[in-house]
Formats: sequence, structure tokens, C-alpha cells
Amino acid sequence: MEFNKAKNSDELLPEGKFEFWRYLLLIIIIVGVTLIAQAIFLVLASLLEGTMDFNNFPPMTLLWVTMLPFAALLIFLLPGIRVFHKQSIKSVFTQKTIFNWKLLIKSAIIWFVLSGLADIIISILQPGNYVFSFSLFSFLPYMLIAILLIAFQITAEEVLFRSYLLHGLTRLLRYRWLGITLQAILFGILHGANPEVTSYGLLTTMPFYIGIGLLLGWLSFRSKGLEIALGLHFANNLYATSMVTFSESAISSPAIFTIADYHPEIGLVSFVIMALLFAVIISRSN
Repeated sequence: MEFNKAKNSDELLPEGKFEFWRYLLLIIIIVGVTLIAQAIFLVLASLLEGTMDFNNFPPMTLLWVTMLPFAALLIFLLPGIRVFHKQSIKSVFTQKTIFNWKLLIKSAIIWFVLSGLADIIISILQPGNYVFSFSLFSFLPYMLIAILLIAFQITAEEVLFRSYLLHGLTRLLRYRWLGITLQAILFGILHGANPEVTSYGLLTTMPFYIGIGLLLGWLSFRSKGLEIALGLHFANNLYATSMVTFSESAISSPAIFTIADYHPEIGLVSFVIMALLFAVIISRSN
């Protein structure tokens, strides 16, 4: 059985072979590889740190334990798409003639600047809640490794959700908006085990993950590629790692500022405003 082409979306979907068994087999492989990689890295970290308690790992160890499985996923996912689906690697990243690096960089800069402006405004409204916590000796080595690992992580997630699953679900469901919605929900479920979800609850945290999944899915379809999604996702995770963090953050890091009392509902409102501004700016500048 081959997935049906999406209604009114043929020109936005890459060419290849897309029978259901091809999706099923590759998804089983990458899920298995990711779980095995997670187990291996967790055991290695436990041996190095002398404890099996994930919460007691130092930030550097937490970084590579959580990020390296994404590299393993990507290493198997891209060749898998090429072998199982006979789809070109280029078409995984863009359906345009060439990959638009300028658009990726523009997307990253816009989101990074919007994130900074949002925190400046919130810090003014919440005097004393943003604590300067910068330490050069902790920050520099961490960020040198973080930049590389974040690149692997966001590329794996964008290829999986905003390319492979988005296109596959759109073929299956025949409407692009259903594909965009379902991949966003799956993206939110993937992040359901993050510490901030446990600390603050589903209602104030999951809308962010599902919302950013919807935004990135829509932008990927609209721009016929992953350039905008990769740029935004990289900037978002880099900002959360380098500039502002809080104790329950999914990316524990020696960031420049630490929020003493994080309010997820404020973060959610901030995200909605940023997403709307970003969509308008990137649409007008693209």
C-alpha cells in the first residue's frame, strides 16, 4: 500500500517510494537505535559519575547523555530515507533547487533577537528575578561542546518531524493541516518527559512544544524546506543554553542568567507573541 498524495500538496512533497511498510520498518529501526544509544550513553555516564541518578549528573555529562542519542538517530535516519524511500538527501532538507543557508541564518538571528527582547521586557517587569550567574570557566568549555551537539539534536528532530513524519502523515491523511497538527502533537509527546513538564504540569508546558511544532511544521511546508525550522530551533536551544536558564530547564547549563522563580504561564504568553512576530517578520523578509 502506498500513501496517497496529499490533496493540493503534490508540489510540496518530495519524490520517492512511500509504501506503508517502508515507513514502518524505518521507524522501528530508528526507535530501536535511539533507545539502545540512550541506554549505552546512560551506562557510560553512570560509570563515569559513580551514580545511576540522572538528576545528579553535572551539566556537561547531562549534555552529552541527552544529545548524543540524537546523533545516532540522524546517522541512521538519513541513510534510511535514502535506502528505503529512494528519496534524495537534498529533498529531505529542501524541495527548492538549492538549500537556502541565508534563510536559515536569518531565521536564527530573528528568533534569537526576539528571545532576548522578550527576556529584557520580562526582567523589567520582574525586578531581581533574573540573576547574573556567568562563570567563564564553566561557560566556555560547555558551550564549545553544546553548539555541536545542539546542531545534531535539532537537525535530527527537524528531519524526523518536519520532513519525514510531516510528509508521511500528509500523504497518509491527504490534508497538509492534518499532517502538520499530528506531527506537532507527536513532537510534544517526545518532550513529555522533560523536567519542566513534571515540575509545572502539562497545561502550561505542553502547549509550548505543540505550538512550536505547529509553527515549524507550517513554516516548513510554506517555505518548501527545513531552513526556517532549523534556524529557529537552533537559535531557541542555543539561547536556552547560553543566555537564560532556570532550575527545571530541559537543558541544564551554566548560562549567563538564571531565572530564580520561573513562571511557565508567562513563558507561554511570551512564546505566542514571539511566534506571531516571527511569522510576520520571516514572511515579509523571505
